[in-house]
Amino acid sequence: MSLIDPWEYNDMLSDMANGNRFAFVRYGDGEFACMFGDPGGVRNEHRYTQDLAGELAACLKSEHGYHVGIMPGLFVPGKWPASERVIEYAARHPEIEFCSSLILHAASMHGTLHRFFDEARHHRLVVVGNKAILKMQPWLGAFEFIEIPSQECWNKRAEIQPVIIAAAQQPGIVLLSCSMPANVWIRRAWEAGGKASLIDIGSVFDPYVGASSRNYMREGRAILAERLY
Repeated sequence: MSLIDPWEYNDMLSDMANGNRFAFVRYGDGEFACMFGDPGGVRNEHRYTQDLAGELAACLKSEHGYHVGIMPGLFVPGKWPASERVIEYAARHPEIEFCSSLILHAASMHGTLHRFFDEARHHRLVVVGNKAILKMQPWLGAFEFIEIPSQECWNKRAEIQPVIIAAAQQPGIVLLSCSMPANVWIRRAWEAGGKASLIDIGSVFDPYVGASSRNYMREGRAILAERLY
């Protein structure tokens, strides 16, 4: 298996600059483990549940302007516990065009994430995350904030999802840092129409807010951009 959608970091920046509406979601080992009914959760903060599994599966589709990122390693047999099942799943669903889910993390390691901040600050920004993400203002500038719980945010979906959908009705960019539910909320906001682009930023900002959730962060390979403000 291989990636089909060639959309990557430079394309994201170009779409942002040109005002092209797009969505970017990220399916990693956690999302697929949840979909496949495995026990567990993400960093003991967000549990895999049957209802979330069903929503993730239902939202896993691509079309023009909607980009589904996947960890390339999931297409390597034996690389991750779910690899073989993901390869089989992708073979059964050739209509899904996957791009890399790691384009922002790669930019962080390559020291080019400043280009994202430079472009983002020219737009109306809405950021969805827990309170720690407020520390991103020196890099992103002023933004509208939709707060989620730091744990089990899926349990609050009835309150959170409508707010995200409403925020996406106006032009701008909505950044989501809310684990697996981000994929569902981006899909629902996309289907509701609106004018904003939607980006699952996941944990890429963690080094900026004092967290180290990924191996490359713990190894000191994240290159922080200079503050804008």
